[in-house]
Amino acid sequence: MKKLLFTDLDGSLLDHHDYDYSAALPAIELLNNKQVPWILTTSKTAAEVIELKAELQNTHPFIVENGAGIFWPSGSMDTQFLPSNVAVQTWGEDFEFMSLNAVLLPEMLQLAQSYKKQLNLSFIGFSEMSNQQVADCTGLTLEKAAKAKQRAFSEPLLWQDSEDKLMQFSNAMAQHGLQLIKGGRFVHLMGMSNKGQALKVLSHYYQQAWQETVETMALGDGNNDIPLLEASDYPVIIRSPVNPAPVVKHSKVFITKENGPKGWNQAVLDWLAVD
Repeated sequence: MKKLLFTDLDGSLLDHHDYDYSAALPAIELLNNKQVPWILTTSKTAAEVIELKAELQNTHPFIVENGAGIFWPSGSMDTQFLPSNVAVQTWGEDFEFMSLNAVLLPEMLQLAQSYKKQLNLSFIGFSEMSNQQVADCTGLTLEKAAKAKQRAFSEPLLWQDSEDKLMQFSNAMAQHGLQLIKGGRFVHLMGMSNKGQALKVLSHYYQQAWQETVETMALGDGNNDIPLLEASDYPVIIRSPVNPAPVVKHSKVFITKENGPKGWNQAVLDWLAVD
C-alpha cells in the first residue's frame, strides 16, 4: 500500500513561535528516502509556500489558502486523473493550479465590506493592511508579509469583535456560498472548499496514477485542520503551546506528546516504521 502525507505548516511542521522546522528533518529525510509524497497543506499563499518548498527541497503538489487551491510544478501531474469539472490554470512559468472555490476573491472582499458596514462589525482584512501591519500581527519579516498578502482565493481577517457578531457575519456569508474558518491567529473568509476536500482530490489522483490503494496521514494543530484530519486514514493532532487541541471525530485520532515539529517528527517516524 502506497503512503501519502498531508501536513499543516504553522504550529505543526513549523514551530508556532519562530517557524523553525529543524526538529522535523529526520522524518523529512525518511519520507524522501521512502519516496512518500509529503504535501504541504496550509492557510498560507502560493507565494509563501513556493519559497518554503524550495528551502525544504519539496517537489510535490501543495495545498494553499485552507484548501481553496491545489498547486503543482508545471507538467508534473497527469491532468487526466484530476476532476474533469475544474479548470487547470498556470501560475507563472513554473506552476499549474486548480481552484476549488466557486466565488472569486474580489466578490468575497466586496461582500465582506458591505456586511462590515451593515452589521457594524470590527475587523481588518489582509487586503486592507500594509505589509508592515501584516508583519506586526504575524511576526513575519516585511518580505514574507508581502507574500502573505498575495492571496488568490481567501481573506484572513483579524477579528476584533464578539463571538456573537462573528456568528452573525458567518450566517450572512453562508447565504453567498462563503464560510468563515477559525485558524490559529485569524478568521479566514473563503468559499466552501476546505483542506479535507483537497486531500480527497489528491488522494484520488494518486490512487489513479499509481493504480494502488493509498493510505493517508494528516497532521495539524488548529480548527481549520479538522476537515483535513477527519478525511485522512491516520489523523495526528500536533500539540500546541497556545491553543487547545481541535475536536476531531475519527476512531484513530492521535495527539502528540511534544509540541510542533518535535511532535510532528515522532509521529511521522512511527507511521513510516509500520509497513
